[in-house]
Amino acid sequence: MSFFGKIDFNELSETDRAIYHYMASQSDKIPYMRVREIAKESHTSASSVMRFIRKLGFESFTEFRTHFKVPDFESADFLSSLTVLSAEHFPRDIEGKITRIAEKMIACENIIFYGIGASASICEYAARRFATIGFNSFALVDHTYPIGAKLKNTSENMLIALSVTGTTTEVVEVVNGFRNNPDFTTVAITSDANSTLAKMSDYMLDYSIDVQRINKHEDLTSQIPSMFLVESLSEVVRKIANA
Repeated sequence: MSFFGKIDFNELSETDRAIYHYMASQSDKIPYMRVREIAKESHTSASSVMRFIRKLGFESFTEFRTHFKVPDFESADFLSSLTVLSAEHFPRDIEGKITRIAEKMIACENIIFYGIGASASICEYAARRFATIGFNSFALVDHTYPIGAKLKNTSENMLIALSVTGTTTEVVEVVNGFRNNPDFTTVAITSDANSTLAKMSDYMLDYSIDVQRINKHEDLTSQIPSMFLVESLSEVVRKIANA
């Protein structure tokens, strides 16, 4: 996984990786350390630490250290968390979007829910829910799976990609492979209506949510909005199918 989403881990030198691994494992200490302390503990040099920080896009160590501080989510008020599904967190035309996708979905032979990480769990739930109401649906949680070959001789397929940020490289690459394919309709469920995934998809269901991470790369962002959209979509599909 890329560090802060700003750098490709495969492009890092051995020295960069040593610094990366130390920072990732000691994220709670980094905001209170000096450059020389990080260099000593990671068995590198101060100049190497600074070069790595600039690769991440920061001009100074002070800027980096400020950004690195982990927000305190433990004090979040219970009642405020209940507002995650309030109307203001969804676009005004969300019901119309759901209806249009549902009408398209009715004619689909295959419905594929695709996502990785936390989104993968929602995909498995979504696939099970749609299978329950009579649709041939399944979850794709491995971006290396040859989904194109599996569905080569099929038509009227829908690929629904779930990504909170809409910028997850693996998700974007898979969906990009089905762009302009007449046998596939692509749908994005994401919190960023202006993301790469949203812009490349035929349809989009978007919502607003605060991205929450610990240790800088471990995702704690709520999946409740995406689950709500999946359930809403399934209910509309069920009603149309039974009408």
